[in-house]
Amino acid sequence: MRLIARTWWILLAAAVSAWILVIGAELFEEVPLPEAAPPVQSSTVYDIDGRRIGSFHGEENRTLTDLDEISKNLRDAAVAAEDQEFYDHPGVSVPGIIRAAYANFRAGTVTQGASTITQQYARTFETVGKEQTLTRKLREATLAIKIEREFSKDKILEFYLNTVYFGRGAYGAEAAAQTYFKKPAGELDLAEAAYLAGIIRSPNRYQIEDNPDGVPSIAHRVLDSMVAAGFIEPAEAGAAKAVNLAERFQFGASVEQASPVGGYFIEYVRKLLISDYGIEERDLLGAGLKIHTTLDLDMQVAAEQAVASTLDQPSDPEAALLAMDPQGRVKAMVGGRVVDDLQRARGTNFAANLPGETGGRQPGSALKPVALAAFVDEGKSVKSKFLGPSPIELRSSRCRNADQTPWTVANFANASYGEMDLIEATVRSANTVYAQMMDQVVSPEKFISVAGRLGIEIPEGDRGCALTLGTTDVTPLEMARAYATFAARGRRPEPLMVLKVESDNGETLVERAPRTEQTLSQDVADVVNHILKQNVQRGTGTAAKLPWPAMGKTGTAQNFSDASFAGATPELTAVVWMGYPPGPETGVIPTMEDVRGRSVTGGSFPATIWREFMLRALEGVQHSDFVEPERFGGQVLEPQPCSEVSSSADPESGDAGASRTPGDEPTPASQVCVEPSPEPGPSPSPSPAGATPRPSASPLDEEDISPIRRSPSPPAEPECGFLDLLCR
Repeated sequence: MRLIARTWWILLAAAVSAWILVIGAELFEEVPLPEAAPPVQSSTVYDIDGRRIGSFHGEENRTLTDLDEISKNLRDAAVAAEDQEFYDHPGVSVPGIIRAAYANFRAGTVTQGASTITQQYARTFETVGKEQTLTRKLREATLAIKIEREFSKDKILEFYLNTVYFGRGAYGAEAAAQTYFKKPAGELDLAEAAYLAGIIRSPNRYQIEDNPDGVPSIAHRVLDSMVAAGFIEPAEAGAAKAVNLAERFQFGASVEQASPVGGYFIEYVRKLLISDYGIEERDLLGAGLKIHTTLDLDMQVAAEQAVASTLDQPSDPEAALLAMDPQGRVKAMVGGRVVDDLQRARGTNFAANLPGETGGRQPGSALKPVALAAFVDEGKSVKSKFLGPSPIELRSSRCRNADQTPWTVANFANASYGEMDLIEATVRSANTVYAQMMDQVVSPEKFISVAGRLGIEIPEGDRGCALTLGTTDVTPLEMARAYATFAARGRRPEPLMVLKVESDNGETLVERAPRTEQTLSQDVADVVNHILKQNVQRGTGTAAKLPWPAMGKTGTAQNFSDASFAGATPELTAVVWMGYPPGPETGVIPTMEDVRGRSVTGGSFPATIWREFMLRALEGVQHSDFVEPERFGGQVLEPQPCSEVSSSADPESGDAGASRTPGDEPTPASQVCVEPSPEPGPSPSPSPAGATPRPSASPLDEEDISPIRRSPSPPAEPECGFLDLLCR
């Protein structure tokens, strides 16, 4: 009984509120009746120094099309979807307000609105305003009533269908028909009209790229409403529901930019403003907003030129580059090789995902510094020693494969190393050493925890020791954030791209400032930076060497499907990725085993692009150095015992590093590392023979491969020596 009484009180209150709204609207005589449709103004995007880099505007059609030139299907669909009592109310629907209030009360949230078509048209005028207040609602109702008194219902519907926003920058029925289906508004069939009418309330929610299931769903909902309103018969609705709208779409241009620079960044900002900053797309494309961003136009040009000058062949793979400063301000973004086509940028952005989205590609050994930081964070010293044979099998419960088979790991080109500490293991990118480190010290849970502290979110399904070899999908934005955390001595930045959004009259709508947080100790970050500096000076990253202090790490995924270079100076962090997109039919990612006659590794093209960008981006900047670690303290571990199963060693001398005749196939040593006992066993004596790596090429010039259950190793490929251009 109490619930019934409460419901009636709410209904009565809603009815009284509606009556006050109507009467109050009549009293608001100062609200003028506009003489023309509201103007559409492009929004302008500025870089961090106030230089214009682009603009947003819709494909506008403000020439009012006569109602009889708009498909009757769309006219009826709009009325059925938005305001079935349109031809009966005086501009404000009291029954509609009561129904909405009751529905919202029962749902416990706002599920229905009560705005009529006339009110929706009225709120497009500046005299109504945008604030969510009762006063604004009264102004809206006042204007709606005045419009109803001045114009016929058909004329109001004509105004509405010529000014309403349909998404993709399309204002009005004619622009929408051309944008979605490349046909005049008068030729829209029932299925097409139902879809367009359905997306009026929330156009971004029902786009085929982001919500393919929502496209037929919203169209079918409108068709059902048309049947209920008596506009069409059930059989007509059934025939329209059978239409595959996905095959009907022929998208025309909807959003343009004023500059050919920074297309991926501008498109990312557009989506970010809508998804995270509460800016409506209709305002973004037509309200004359001023959008101030973190992009540095000079650095963006440098990034695009570095990619274009290095990868200038049509058959070259895709590439991405993202750069940010220590405070997280994104200074440059290249999401693909074609940078001057905003429509292309609306597809896959290889540099970044929006917050909450998943994606990315395998970074390979560029992710090893996460394990290195976790190792030091566990109180272990990087002077700890490991053996570096290749391949090895890890049989511990921690590192076994999901099917409980041993995890087999190999170094690049099956290079075997003797005893080495973690500094040398990082410089040489020894996979088998990092695998043992995960097996003995850094659990997958610890790795995931440290990755999160660095700003890398490991997907739920990615677990296991292979994480240290970069087998999870990560974006350059996430990698840049992690390396920026190292470079800033453990202060993790929040990625920032939009600083301020102003209305056309100067009102601040959005304002953001850089935010950083100490998530890693300074000592740990200093040790990682110290080691990664050496990697650039004498390791796998020498192709990225700069005239000033820099640190970085190469990464190459299994089968050469992805290659990366991530690095930083104290002033700027940048990450470069290369790879082919998945095949449209198979979804399989082509390998880069034969790009200009060689296999692409992180120390080749990516390192070259990184260096070219950093040289241009930091020209004239006063350079500083990373802080040297005060100590390399912590527990020093000695090599864990491994049982040798077979060896290529000379049976008489035991020399696993014996020379071989060119062309002979080596028989690599196969090591089995068993699960460590609770108490460390005695450290084996280092083998003099194992101290010399076996591959013919210099191990410091070789790249890493991150294998899972890898069988035959790829042929040895030096990082340098194939083209002077890529080695300098």
